[in-house]
Amino acid sequence: MVSRVATYTNHTLLSDLAIRNASRVTDLQNQASSGYKSRNYAGIADSTQRLLNLEGEYTRTEQYLRNTTQTKLRLQSMETAVDSMITVATQMKTLLIQASSNLQAADVNVRSQATQALEQIANLLNANLDGRYLFSGGRSEEPAVDIEKMSAPDNYMSSSDNDLTNSTTLAGLTVTSGQLQIVSTDVNGNSVTSTVNYNAATDDIDDIMTAINSVTTNGAIASLRGLGGEGTTRLNIENVGNGSITITETGAGDLLTVLGMEKIPNPREDTDYYNGDQQVLDVRVDDRYNVSYGILGDNPAFQKLIQGLGIAAGTEDEDALVVAIGFVSQAIEDLPNVQGQIGLDIANIERFETRHEDFKVFAAQAISDIETVDVPLTLAELTQHETALQASFIAISRAADLSLANYLR
Repeated sequence: MVSRVATYTNHTLLSDLAIRNASRVTDLQNQASSGYKSRNYAGIADSTQRLLNLEGEYTRTEQYLRNTTQTKLRLQSMETAVDSMITVATQMKTLLIQASSNLQAADVNVRSQATQALEQIANLLNANLDGRYLFSGGRSEEPAVDIEKMSAPDNYMSSSDNDLTNSTTLAGLTVTSGQLQIVSTDVNGNSVTSTVNYNAATDDIDDIMTAINSVTTNGAIASLRGLGGEGTTRLNIENVGNGSITITETGAGDLLTVLGMEKIPNPREDTDYYNGDQQVLDVRVDDRYNVSYGILGDNPAFQKLIQGLGIAAGTEDEDALVVAIGFVSQAIEDLPNVQGQIGLDIANIERFETRHEDFKVFAAQAISDIETVDVPLTLAELTQHETALQASFIAISRAADLSLANYLR
């Protein structure tokens, strides 16, 4: 149809209305099929900046939630491990009391039970989650503890009959001059034999310790300390290489007999068993907040438990078992505090986790309000615009048929 001057304005108006309706119908069809207001930011230009801000905050919140979830899983695993340690310690204390009070250590097989308990504690301290050893601090790629170093060193100890000092003379102890043969074997089975001579007329306990300690190749060290650091001061000659040690008299001397030297573990206050470092881990849980968390494998509560079990695994001596009970009892008192500290870390993490989960729900709804449409409502609006578009086409068609000639007929 060729528009005339008389119909041009009307035709142009009807065409513009039809084109706008067709464009709107296309937009509504796309919205109804996809559920989104637009496929690009231009379609929501007035809300673009707000949407971008919300999406950035939503992404950060998701990362914080991943951090809190992962950290909480680690802490819960640590809490479970400590709870199992409390159970092991409580059971062992019962066995130790039975063994020490009734002199039935062999009957209850306390040494074997203590060795198994040490293995359980080692496995618990070497708890691993997602390839990370939880009690190792920053060295999470390494097991927290070495079970080979958890048992008390192989040790000869004098009896409690004599409260020794450095100046205690051999003559005063009525010791006969002689020679000690010390055989030390390391964990790899390599052994070294050394000899130490002593003179009953001139030597004292300090001379004996100096002579033993000066023979550095034998892997033995002599010291004066009480059993477990308490009680009567005794002479200790122990293997520092975590292997075995054997001491015998090779001459006419009777130092070992007079002092009543026998193998009784007497652990040092150290944490040689620990392979980790002292780095306390932290996690970013908010824009300006980090949470420090975790327990290290050299925690004093763990150390006490390992010392007590180490003694019990190496002897059936009544005095030694009493000391072992003391260490284990102290661990039983301290382990709940360790567990409580882990629980506080979990509670702290959960506070941020709850806050982020609430914000995530809000942000997701706000983003949805900006991006998406109400499909039923959109379909109803689409029907209206399709009807209007059809009406526009009919109006244009009828306007094309209007002419003066037709009117005069």
